[in-house]
Amino acid sequence: MRYTAEQAWEAGALIRLPLLTRCEKYAAFTLPTICTPHGYTEQSDELQTDYQSFGAQGTNNLANKLMLALFAPSRPFFRLDIPSTLVQQLMDRGGFNQADLQSKLSVAETNCIKMLDQMGVRPQLYLALKHLIVTGNCLVILGKKDNVPLRVLGLKRYTVKRSMSGKVIEIVIHEKVRFDELDSDIQKALLKAHPKKYQGFDPSNPATCGEVKYFTWVRWDGTAKYNVSHHVDDMDLPPEFNGSYTDQTLPYRVLTWELHDDNNYGTGLVEQYSGDFAALSALSEAEVKGAILASEFRWLVNPAGSTRPEDIEASDNGAALPGTKDDIVPLVSGTGASMQFVDTVASKYVKRLGSGFLMGSSVIRDAERVTAEEVRLQANELETSFGGVYSVLAVNFQLPLAYWLVKLSGVKLEGTAIEPTIITGLDALSRNGDLDNLKLCIQDLAALSGLPPQAQFVLKMDVIARAIFTGRGVDASQYIKSAQEQQADMQSQQQMALAQQVARPVASAVMAGQPSPQ
Repeated sequence: MRYTAEQAWEAGALIRLPLLTRCEKYAAFTLPTICTPHGYTEQSDELQTDYQSFGAQGTNNLANKLMLALFAPSRPFFRLDIPSTLVQQLMDRGGFNQADLQSKLSVAETNCIKMLDQMGVRPQLYLALKHLIVTGNCLVILGKKDNVPLRVLGLKRYTVKRSMSGKVIEIVIHEKVRFDELDSDIQKALLKAHPKKYQGFDPSNPATCGEVKYFTWVRWDGTAKYNVSHHVDDMDLPPEFNGSYTDQTLPYRVLTWELHDDNNYGTGLVEQYSGDFAALSALSEAEVKGAILASEFRWLVNPAGSTRPEDIEASDNGAALPGTKDDIVPLVSGTGASMQFVDTVASKYVKRLGSGFLMGSSVIRDAERVTAEEVRLQANELETSFGGVYSVLAVNFQLPLAYWLVKLSGVKLEGTAIEPTIITGLDALSRNGDLDNLKLCIQDLAALSGLPPQAQFVLKMDVIARAIFTGRGVDASQYIKSAQEQQADMQSQQQMALAQQVARPVASAVMAGQPSPQ
């Protein structure tokens, strides 16, 4: 019996069901739209039912900071590096200028980021980060520039199976769409191959088009390629709609916040703090209900008293009424005193969650201009708190995105040995990190020039200079002259000095109107 894509989806969805239930709870703590409850539609009740909004605030805050660190505007998040072996081969051939080639590669990097902004995919990247924070999982589909360039699917829309090493070996994507929403080529192929099943479906009239199940099935062949096939309901689309990709060119990227051994799905940051979120939610509910109860009061009336409640209700302020003082007394719940205790405990959880979501130590001011040191402090905060996340996202998210942008921009790297290198951590917040390091090297060398002549005579200045460049992470061979170049410059300076000595008497004689000395 043939194993269909729908059967693969149902098998994977059954395994994923407990995780999906947990993620709905995590989304309720933070952003409910990330993983909506089962049966929810846009016409149903309001999604936000929790008594606190700190989870949404913390998630948005952290997603914004990660977005700035990973995909800062107008600055490449990757570098096209030239391997040292390739540099040596080109130098052996002669006529190679490494600075010119690096400059051209830098222009290509900048063009890629400009294209990223022009395609308008940054909102999708931001959405992917929110999915990772809340549920720990999402699927990114890298499309074509003129079509839908980039899509982000939540955990409900796909299933994934991994090997013991964590490698993706199967992905099944399930979407419910109307027939007229399919690509025109797919519509024609289905109408031609199955005219009875889709009889009466007229793509030009959406009212006649029913809903169909659209499956995308990605499978690893066990050797070197991913085979991608597409299916509508229980029917396979023709082979021209299928594709084959390498691990590097696969457009379907399953991302995780943290992936543990023997797991098909990742763990999000909210799950790691789910206990604190549950406690804060319960305390917030108790605080709200307690405040409402504390604000309400009633009157107790002595039925045998002489004071009439109607006189109290109908009288004006300051009016004199007949009666006895204790006939009518206020009834207060007395919960106001316990409200302070609830607020103290809730503040402890807010502080703990704020630290985990980088809420309590924001160093960047709300101003038009901020200093570079403030940005660097935030980078340090992100790097020390989520260094592992940087490493995971660099390999699984940024690197495929870099290859995708390079391909869309028309730069061909095949057969050149030039590969993108992801810049993460503190360097990711400043594309001019190499230039900053070079400036620091020059400052260190300038400090050496202030040493007394005796020290310069004793110290090995070349060795010290190379140590400074190495310590700053700068390639010394690009900026420090070799011994041969220094010798050639010295000889050139000596020849220039000798020429000046010869030319000086001649110039003096000409100025005095005397014949030049022979």
